[in-house]
Amino acid sequence: MQNLIKDGQRQDDPWTLVEDDAPLPAQGPMILPLALYLAQKAEWDASDRDIGVWLNDEQMAEDVTGSLDNLALIALRFPKFADGRGFSKARLLRERYGYSGELRAIGDFLPDQVFYMGRCGINAFACRTDDEASVALALLTPFSVRYQSGTDSTPLFERR
Repeated sequence: MQNLIKDGQRQDDPWTLVEDDAPLPAQGPMILPLALYLAQKAEWDASDRDIGVWLNDEQMAEDVTGSLDNLALIALRFPKFADGRGFSKARLLRERYGYSGELRAIGDFLPDQVFYMGRCGINAFACRTDDEASVALALLTPFSVRYQSGTDSTPLFERR
């Protein structure tokens, strides 16, 4: 199943999302809980594996700023679709801290939110179902002109 949308295309997901108490996979890239990564940061940074972290709703963008150069992926967990803290974290990671790697939305978000998530700097979406991924992909670029600024463009009035 290809429920991952990255950079506007459906893709197979090579990453394994490690939950808080789950065993670690023997090989391949993995997305670790931030606490697990920070507890063994030196070992993870020295390993030859691709490592990413996921932030829960209570963790802040500032919690990973010392590791941005070592992380290939940062996943932002949305605990419920009405929780907008992930939008702010994405914008901070892109604009204030200059993170250029993959920013992935995971958890409970709706397909109609992906356009706004993309404007905040999220470039990958782990959708729950195949149907949800199809709808989300169609809703990624619903507008040809954007009046507001985002991480992906300047505001319309500055383009004159």
